[in-house]
Amino acid sequence: MSTAVLRYVSSDAGKSKRSFSAPVKKSNSRETVHHANLGRALRIPCKNITLDCTSKVLTKSEYDYFRNCAIEGLKTEKERRDNLYENEMKKEHLLAESIARKEKIRQMDTEKLKKKTNKLDEFEAEAKARTMHLLERANNLKLEQEEEMQLCNKLILETKCRAIRDLQIAERRLIEKELSEEEKRLNEMMENERREKIEKEKKKEEELAAKRREFASRLKHQIIENEEQKIIEFERKQEEGKLINLSNIAWMDEEILKEKRRKEQGALIRKELAVENERLKKFKEIEREENRIIDMRIKEYQRMKAERDKAIAETQKAIQAQKNQERIRVMKQAMQAHDFQAQIEELNEIRIKEEVEREWRRREKEAALNKLKIRRQFAQARQDQIKCRKILQAMELERDKREFQKIVAAQKEALAKEQENREKQLRQAQKHRDEILKQVNDKEKDKVEARRRVFEEGMAQRAEIEMRARRLREAMERKCQEMRENKVPEVYINDIKSMIAKIQ
Repeated sequence: MSTAVLRYVSSDAGKSKRSFSAPVKKSNSRETVHHANLGRALRIPCKNITLDCTSKVLTKSEYDYFRNCAIEGLKTEKERRDNLYENEMKKEHLLAESIARKEKIRQMDTEKLKKKTNKLDEFEAEAKARTMHLLERANNLKLEQEEEMQLCNKLILETKCRAIRDLQIAERRLIEKELSEEEKRLNEMMENERREKIEKEKKKEEELAAKRREFASRLKHQIIENEEQKIIEFERKQEEGKLINLSNIAWMDEEILKEKRRKEQGALIRKELAVENERLKKFKEIEREENRIIDMRIKEYQRMKAERDKAIAETQKAIQAQKNQERIRVMKQAMQAHDFQAQIEELNEIRIKEEVEREWRRREKEAALNKLKIRRQFAQARQDQIKCRKILQAMELERDKREFQKIVAAQKEALAKEQENREKQLRQAQKHRDEILKQVNDKEKDKVEARRRVFEEGMAQRAEIEMRARRLREAMERKCQEMRENKVPEVYINDIKSMIAKIQ
């Protein structure tokens, strides 16, 4: 029974693998109940506790360990010396008890040897094995209580925590790198698609620009041809005007020479003007003005003819002046007709240009609408892609949540089992402790004598000190080997060895 007690105490005190706990996130929404008698609101504890994915629930042994470490850090130097002295006294007490127990067992074995010779070897082997096991557990317990071993355990724990933290940081960086590469790949894919669409748009715009240039070239060529035709027509009309002027001059000369035929020539002029009026129906106002002027000229001519007998010289001058005026008038009429025709042609050209511009604006509008439609399609495709990504992310989060709930349930079940085992072990330990205390009370005198012998034996003490140092080295080396078996990187093990060497 005592062997089992020491094994449990040593295993619980010598644990080197410990885990950190993450803070527990509690829901901020709390329920309150208003108490009428107390006159205040009572807060009801929250039932839903959300654990972080990296959280771990501390066991009682881990909580006690961290609590003791915190208390040790708050103690004064005097309290530490007192605790160290108490620990030394406990060690000496345990050592004396172990030696006394060993001596008693040896005496019991000797007595049994005298009584039962046949069972001597079996009992002696069993007692020796039990004694050696008890001594080994006691020595291990003593080693774990040593300040060097506690400091070594603390260094190992810190190193393990640092290794776990470095591993988590490296894993997080790897995940971030993979996410960044995936995002970069998606961005490059979208950029390539955008470039392809831009290239297609550029090709379409270049084709449209080429068509516009070709159309403009044709239009320019047509305008040039029209201008050339207008120039040719203008020259033709100028020639006709010159011929008309020459004919009018000849007619005026003939009219001067043949005064008697003036009326016939006037009728001929009116007839020719009527023919011109039929040709140029669009210039009715101009023709009416011309007829009015011709009538006035005829009347003036008749008046001048009546007066010519009286003043031949004045008549000759008036006729010459009238001739010049008539020539100028005819030329003005020809120029007005030509300008009016040019205005009509200019209006036709403006109308044609407006039709061409309307057609061009219509095509530009259709191209802009098509481009806007394509951009909207691109934007809709992008929105659909983003929506799909959000749906996938939500599915991944839901899957992670379900896995986390499974892990939490498994941890709760494991904690329940661990709590049950711990309570069972505590009951057994309490039972063994009662037995050990009974033995301690029975052997108080033997312990005092054993302590006196221990202090008297200087050589034994030095040997024990050397044995203690050797066991400390072996225990530390064994812990380093356990770390190697747990696949802790060699660099952390070397750091622990260097720090242990400084401690020793």
